[in-house]
Amino acid sequence: MLRRHLLRLLASVPLLRSGLGSTGLAAMPDEAPNAADVYRRAIAWSEGFPRSEWSAVREAPEAATLPAQVDRWLEAARPALATLREGARIDACHWGDEAMTAENLTHDRFNGAHRQLVGLASLSAIRHAEAGRFEDALDDAFAALAFARRIGEDGPMIARLFQCTEEIVTRRALGRILPLLDRPALDSLARRLDAQPPAAPASAMIGPERRFILNCLRGHLSTMGATLSDEDWERLQLVEEAPALKRLTGGERARLSAHLDASAPAFEELGRRLDLPRGERSAALDDFIATRRETDPVAAMLVEPVRAMPNAVERADLLGRMLRAGLVLVRDGEAAFKTLRDPFGDGPFGLESRGEGWTIRSAFPDVKAPSTEFRVGEPD
Repeated sequence: MLRRHLLRLLASVPLLRSGLGSTGLAAMPDEAPNAADVYRRAIAWSEGFPRSEWSAVREAPEAATLPAQVDRWLEAARPALATLREGARIDACHWGDEAMTAENLTHDRFNGAHRQLVGLASLSAIRHAEAGRFEDALDDAFAALAFARRIGEDGPMIARLFQCTEEIVTRRALGRILPLLDRPALDSLARRLDAQPPAAPASAMIGPERRFILNCLRGHLSTMGATLSDEDWERLQLVEEAPALKRLTGGERARLSAHLDASAPAFEELGRRLDLPRGERSAALDDFIATRRETDPVAAMLVEPVRAMPNAVERADLLGRMLRAGLVLVRDGEAAFKTLRDPFGDGPFGLESRGEGWTIRSAFPDVKAPSTEFRVGEPD
């Protein structure tokens, strides 16, 4: 069921209206500050970003030479980028989407249009660094990182995937500008990185994902009769799980609701297995399916969709470590860099000097380059 919901979500992100303007950034109401309210103003702006330029924004931070339209984008995006900085200064962030279902899942942090904000913030950081405005560059980049983290906090799988992707985009932009920064800016970057909260484990999305799944199921169940028909199981998108659930509940709506209410321990166990070391994880997840499909089929059906989540979280965290390694390389030299260990290797990160920069490599398994590479500066 979850995979079908996810595919529907990704397919249903609304087409973005044309026009680059600063509308949609209305003033906040006079009440207790909530970063989510601030971010909604920026997201509203991003929904108006031209669809025809979406891919170009995503690709531009990786280009050897920024495209000519970058300055036009950034001039139009200035109010939205200022709003990202404003949101980063507010401690509380509550989206209020605990009752979210698949029918209304394409707004706020779940709306893929917000990805343009992170891309534009990364481009703004690059432009500021090129002009010697180093603290402005870091302000934009860390506002984007705060936004990405808050997209994923207490959110289901799609929110956490958005977070990991946007963190990688922003860290790559910081890698690009590292050689441009002077010593005070490099020290400022180090302090900002030290102040970043640790990455949440992959299991952090299991509770919100269970909440989302149960919201969807309960919404459908509320319209059904006391005993579920074959058509009802299809509406619930639980056809494959129906035989086990019928044995557990007799096909009765009330008993199925009670079974769902009691499912938290099974989901928590899935989360624990998701956080196991790489060498143990796959077999533990296979065992979860084998041992839980008859007693906890709704939790068991989540295993395949979330199996790759630890890789996404680990890769985003790895890019953070490689950014720190690049900082050491630029600030303290190659000898200091070689004292840092690749968390997925038997020694230091790989390093190659090329053109106007370096390429850092990791032994991160199961992913082919350039996904395991981190560029510092602009290597050829």
